[in-house]
Amino acid sequence: MKILPIIFREYRMIVKKRSFLISTLLTPALMAALIFLPMLFTRMARGEKTIHILDYSRVVAEALVQDSRKNSPTLHLYPASTADTAFDTAIDNYRARILEKEVDGVLLIPRDVRSSRQVRYYGRNISDFETNRYLAEAVGAVITRHILDEQKIDPDVIRDATRAIELDTFKVKHEGVSRSSSGMDYAMSMVMLTILFSIIMAYGQLIMRGVLEEKSSRIVEILISSTRATTVFSGKILGIGLAGLTQVALWIIIGAIFILQSSIPVSQGIRAFFTLSLAGWFALFFVLGYFIFAILFSIVGAAVNTDEEAQQFAAPITWLLVIPFILGIMVTQSPDSVPVIIASLIPLFSPTLMFMRISVSMPPLAQVLSSVALSLATIWFLAWLGAKIFRTGLLMYGKKPSLREILRWARYR
Repeated sequence: MKILPIIFREYRMIVKKRSFLISTLLTPALMAALIFLPMLFTRMARGEKTIHILDYSRVVAEALVQDSRKNSPTLHLYPASTADTAFDTAIDNYRARILEKEVDGVLLIPRDVRSSRQVRYYGRNISDFETNRYLAEAVGAVITRHILDEQKIDPDVIRDATRAIELDTFKVKHEGVSRSSSGMDYAMSMVMLTILFSIIMAYGQLIMRGVLEEKSSRIVEILISSTRATTVFSGKILGIGLAGLTQVALWIIIGAIFILQSSIPVSQGIRAFFTLSLAGWFALFFVLGYFIFAILFSIVGAAVNTDEEAQQFAAPITWLLVIPFILGIMVTQSPDSVPVIIASLIPLFSPTLMFMRISVSMPPLAQVLSSVALSLATIWFLAWLGAKIFRTGLLMYGKKPSLREILRWARYR
């Protein structure tokens, strides 16, 4: 069969490149860094801060300092004198000291803090959300204790009565029940969606540029002189798709080794998220998504003459891949809602949205099989349409074709 040499040619051209090996090894490393480095940096970034307290209510500062010594050792709080200083102009005396880094910030507590429940914090850096949260909650706790003491109510009784409930979440799957968290599931789902989007986009763009380069260099004319244009079209898509599937398989193997190694500190939630069945669904929907968008990108490559034209035609296709990110929050919050079900059955969105639904909560098998069937039907239709456009577009040079003209090529016999 003449298609096999074309498949092997495209496959070898990709897997023999040094960039293929580098991306295969580097992508899992980057994804692991994306997951673990923010947590590591957050822990490392907890530097010490010196904050002065100007307490015009005269009921908060001392208790706040004592609480900080027990609950937040990185924050050094010191009460400051408010004598002869008005509340509204108090910061003027501290502005120079803050800018010269003598202190990191000043906490101003108004006289009516019990009723207003508002305090002010002045500092060089006000984007430290952890410090801001701690100061607000600590001041609130001190005021609460002060009011309870005035009313002669035991704070321990109130604390026990209002103690928050900790909710442990466990995910029920066919493989069993495992402890997990909603935040972890959402993060991992978005990570997997990003990987799926990236590889479909990367290999789709690779096909588009490859077709465009061969068309510009007239190499494709040599190919179609010895075989049919549809054979070249199918061979290029299958060969590059096989290379992509090889890379996905290697990533799954690398991920499995990484997760199963007990010496590597992988969260139990991450271990519970990644399963063998999820890897299988990932590979299946990668194949479906690849063929749908590879055909679309190859049509663009055959129809245009320059890289600028290719980018213009490829932009709408790219947006079709971006839409699932917009719907991502809806999928994680309500994976079985009617809008999500409908969107996940649309073949252009199925490879990403249906996979995301599977990663969050396994939908009914009938819906999954329906999305697969619709995707296969779409692939067949696009392959038929793409082969006709590909055959005519490869030999078209000169002016930029319009969308109407490209669709007219499909009617040529």
